[in-house]
Amino acid sequence: MMRFVLTPRLRASLKEPIGELIRGEIPRPYLRIKDELERAPFIITVGDVVTENVLRLGIKPSVAIYDHRTKRQEYNPDINDDAVLMTVRNPAGTITKDLLNAIRKGFELAKQGRRVYISVNGEEDLAAIPAVIYAPVGSVVLYGQPDEGVVLIRVTPECKLKCGKLMSKMEVVHDGD
Repeated sequence: MMRFVLTPRLRASLKEPIGELIRGEIPRPYLRIKDELERAPFIITVGDVVTENVLRLGIKPSVAIYDHRTKRQEYNPDINDDAVLMTVRNPAGTITKDLLNAIRKGFELAKQGRRVYISVNGEEDLAAIPAVIYAPVGSVVLYGQPDEGVVLIRVTPECKLKCGKLMSKMEVVHDGD
């Protein structure tokens, strides 16, 4: 299996949010961006808490990526729905080819009006990067910034390029299949 692995140097640079950090105690950050979320053609949520909070606003993500964990603790978000469910393996600090394929396929289905939930065995922490790469321009990608708020990424051609460059700096590893 091919996977992209986060290098220690890249890990340090990813401490900075890729998009706009909306600070505050839950649910305040979500309430502040609700109007923008309602206008977005596609909403992608990365993380259990983020997905659950967007659903609490009455907004259903086009693609939701979660791993049943938050802050290293088990977490079972209330996100069951009529969405297409995909399950992939993705170890911490990596982006596997399986995750990339699921996100790409998720957008194909989302463009047909289906909602897609991707359940990750492992960690989904880096999934915002490929989500931006595959998301149509004009989409919004959300991920959590623990103890600070939520990060809102407006998908633009420039943002796609930035995320492509981040992935190109990751170490490519080929494991035996």
